[in-house]
Amino acid sequence: MGDESRLKIWVMTNEFEPKIVGGLGIVATQLSRMLSKFGAIVTVLCPGNSDRLTISNANSNLCILRFPKNSKYFNRAQQSFKAEAIIKSASAKVGVKPDIIHVHSTEFANTAKAAGDRFNLPIVYTCHSLVSQGISSLHGKQQSTLISIANRIIVPSRWQAKVTKGLYPRTDGKKMIIIPHGVALAPKGSSIGASHKLLYVGRLIPSKGVEPLIKAVGLLAQENSKVHLTIVGSGKASYRNKLRNLAKQAGVAKRIRWAKKTPHKTVQRMYGSYGAVINPSQRESFCLVALEAMANGVPLISTTSGGMKEFVTPQNAKIINSIDSVHIARAIKEFWNNPEQSRKRTINARVTAAQYKWTVTARKYLSLFLDLKQGRP
Repeated sequence: MGDESRLKIWVMTNEFEPKIVGGLGIVATQLSRMLSKFGAIVTVLCPGNSDRLTISNANSNLCILRFPKNSKYFNRAQQSFKAEAIIKSASAKVGVKPDIIHVHSTEFANTAKAAGDRFNLPIVYTCHSLVSQGISSLHGKQQSTLISIANRIIVPSRWQAKVTKGLYPRTDGKKMIIIPHGVALAPKGSSIGASHKLLYVGRLIPSKGVEPLIKAVGLLAQENSKVHLTIVGSGKASYRNKLRNLAKQAGVAKRIRWAKKTPHKTVQRMYGSYGAVINPSQRESFCLVALEAMANGVPLISTTSGGMKEFVTPQNAKIINSIDSVHIARAIKEFWNNPEQSRKRTINARVTAAQYKWTVTARKYLSLFLDLKQGRP
């Protein structure tokens, strides 16, 4: 198949490996790679660490253009990439017109709109979550732009579709499509760590439930002298300091290990060293961490908030019924006291995770992209 007939995609994302903060970066990276393996020509436009534009994998199915966030390419006051500079550079470096604009991040809203208008192309927006700052914030206005201009809006769960439609009631329901995120299954028989070694992975923001989790460790330490929690994630310095102070106040500072900037590949290798993954979140559009725990054979102790209720159940996870320290500690103790039940849940969890392979997710995206390229409604 010649290049002229192959699907060409421009992917616009503020996160791409190795710069991954959360689920958005994981999805953008894994999905782009899988689509390129399926034969699509994928060009990723993302920020880089250099002070100049750099190109990786030139002349391959997956070309990555990393732009510096300087005044040439990025407007800091507007928290937005400069459309003309990005499109001009990408066109010059890639040399071919794309068929689809696939945008993950609000910072590229203006660029996506300009590229769609200039090349007369369909725009697909993967809405990972609604911006936390609100609809009237800079990122909120950018998200509103994407919701308005996108030919298709992809959300990872029915819950995310519902809340998005609630915030944007005038959005044509036909253009919103649910495609769950994917996951890579660990080899069968992978080992796990001791049950007292607990792991939290996620952003450090109030809605993630890290504060009651730290207090729960204090309650657990009264009965289990071995309990230990590793926290993997990043957040604002002020909130990180608040959490560290809370750990000191709870008397568990020595029981908590803080792992700040940890590459996604490293996190994947870490799972097998822990006895359980704890996810006490108040709100999730999907929660890749929960699915990754399942895929890695690590017992999951979790809420079922937001989109998680669509795949996290009492059959494959120990459920945290209320997001406070007492209920979190109770769920962990019940997990400790019922190893056989936990083993059965872990087996069921792997079956669940197998339904969310990246190949399945990518084929759904590929089918959608081809339909849009061919002008199908």
